Amino acid sequence: MTNRKDALRDQRAKMLAAAPDWRASDARVNPRVAIGSIIAMWLIYFLITTGLAMLTGATEQWSYAGRRGIVVIAGILCTFVLYQLLQRAQPQSFGARLAAAMGAAIPLVVVYATINMLVFFYWFPGPDAGKIVEELQEKFPVAWETMLILDSSIRWYFFFAVWAALYVAFGYANEMRVVERRANHFRIEAQTAQLRALHYQVNPHFLFNTLNSLSTLVLKGSKAEAETMIMNLSSFLRSSLAVDPEQLVSLDEEIALQRLYLDIEQTRFPDRLQVEVTMPGELEHARVPVLILQPIIENAIKYGVSPSKGKIAIRLHASAEHGLLVLRIENDIDPKAPVPASGTGLGLGNVRERLLTRYGPTAGCEWGP
Repeated sequence: MTNRKDALRDQRAKMLAAAPDWRASDARVNPRVAIGSIIAMWLIYFLITTGLAMLTGATEQWSYAGRRGIVVIAGILCTFVLYQLLQRAQPQSFGARLAAAMGAAIPLVVVYATINMLVFFYWFPGPDAGKIVEELQEKFPVAWETMLILDSSIRWYFFFAVWAALYVAFGYANEMRVVERRANHFRIEAQTAQLRALHYQVNPHFLFNTLNSLSTLVLKGSKAEAETMIMNLSSFLRSSLAVDPEQLVSLDEEIALQRLYLDIEQTRFPDRLQVEVTMPGELEHARVPVLILQPIIENAIKYGVSPSKGKIAIRLHASAEHGLLVLRIENDIDPKAPVPASGTGLGLGNVRERLLTRYGPTAGCEWGP
């Protein structure tokens, strides 16, 4: 559990340290998408406005369409400038980013409203322009142009603001996708580190027990048995250390590894240890974490075979139940044998933690009499 918390803390630290470098670029929208959305928005406006005017039977629509085309081009240019400003301003929070977008839209709306007034009332005035100007001058004799620009700006601000909000939303969505990808990457790295750490717990634990046994044989003067155990130990370590700790192996490969270990124990208990394996042929290629059975079989030796005087069987049974692979390891108990002292729980805890890290709550390890 401590390893997992440390890994997650390191993951968050990496992300926070990297944040200033990637946030601005990740929050930007693809230029093709941004520019395409600008052109599409103004083109839709042009088509809808022109189409509605034609349907209502307004006069001189072709000349108005030309003027409208000019202001649409001006709108595209103003929105493009807004896009450039938003690309260069990337505050940290979504709210600050949105506020910056809304603020940047204000001067550009005023520029667009001014161009709109110049096109329709000064450069290419329509037949109704004079009448509209007279009405405005009656209401606002001094600053009718200012009031016209202000009124137009208020109406057009919503148009610009909608595009700016969409741009910020798309950018924020891009950023969240990148954050999620990076978080997944760091999560996988943390999980990999934890799996390796748990795997490397197994060999020292096993090696300690085996060297203890070897010491006992040496003290007894059992030279031949000690030599056999050393050779078996060498074979087991060569096979187990050659396997990538992140790797899944087939069930028959895992059992073959455990048989190498049981050969070592067979040297200690030649007349007592009996091994029975029941595995349906269709489960031979089921994938399991390498050495996942090692601590459990060690326990079966420690609590079943070691304290006994007679023959003790260790049974490994594999089955498929409800779509899950179920592995059962059982050992006989000699009722007359003394009960060994309880261990530290490292071995079984290691198995449970490895399964939880790799598979989540789907997998588990249970033990008991």
